[in-house]
Amino acid sequence: MRKTLSPVESGSLTQECAICAKLFFVFARMSLDPGSFLLIMTPVESQQRAHYGSELSVACFSQRGSFPSMTEMRLSKNWIFGTRSLEFETNIPLEKGALSDIIDGCLRFVNPILCGATAVQELRDFKGRNVHDTLLPGIATPKTDELFRVGGVSAVAKGKSDFDWEPFEVVGYSPFTRFEGTHHIVHGLQVERAGGLPSWLPTRLLGIAAPIKPRFFRYGLEHFTSVLTFASLGYAPQVTASLLLDCISDTLALKITHEFKKGGEANPFEYIPAYQTFASVIRSATGHDVRGEFQERCSTLR
Repeated sequence: MRKTLSPVESGSLTQECAICAKLFFVFARMSLDPGSFLLIMTPVESQQRAHYGSELSVACFSQRGSFPSMTEMRLSKNWIFGTRSLEFETNIPLEKGALSDIIDGCLRFVNPILCGATAVQELRDFKGRNVHDTLLPGIATPKTDELFRVGGVSAVAKGKSDFDWEPFEVVGYSPFTRFEGTHHIVHGLQVERAGGLPSWLPTRLLGIAAPIKPRFFRYGLEHFTSVLTFASLGYAPQVTASLLLDCISDTLALKITHEFKKGGEANPFEYIPAYQTFASVIRSATGHDVRGEFQERCSTLR
């Protein structure tokens, strides 16, 4: 049943919408993605996105908006290709400071594993997430395959003794670069920055630099394996595993999918170093042993 708003409630909602509309255009002017503006400008503890697009509105809550911790794993079989697929999903509440720790761990420790020791920022047999792969609502849809996206507010000097909080957003895209022979594929790493971050601040330090307040973080990896293609047309690199992470203030959502043939290949944490480091980052930041839980769930499946 539709609720009739009182004059006071109606006026308050009109004022909130006017503020949101103003912020929307501020983001557009600063080259920030308007799709993320409510997450960056308002804490999840006090305001949560209800709906926007053609309409702008904000619903106010007195309670924290985190999801309860829960884990699920599913196994499916492809009888035609003789493969099996695992799908693992979990939600983890985040304590204060955990979001910054996760950002720091992914940018300073996982990314270098993907790019190797070379000065050229390239991902060998990895790429970012597909544009349609989202776990939590509210973060902007990427324009192409996205390795990471982080947004929040940064203190910007205003005069000699004052400062303002200005929004920022940093995105790492992974455009296709080339094939390396028959078995490998290479993607680039293209970083785009917008908003109030100083130009001298390296992207890898966003998780530990101050004064910065992150509001959200998204990370996505797709791992390629050389696979014998259908009808024996030869080998080609294909995505056989993906890792998706969405964090919004106090909530973490994680999804891992993995396609394999032999039972000994069921756990991607056993042979993908980037996944191993990622699991260590999550455990250090949240106390949650993703790798151990994945292994435990695998052992219960047939």
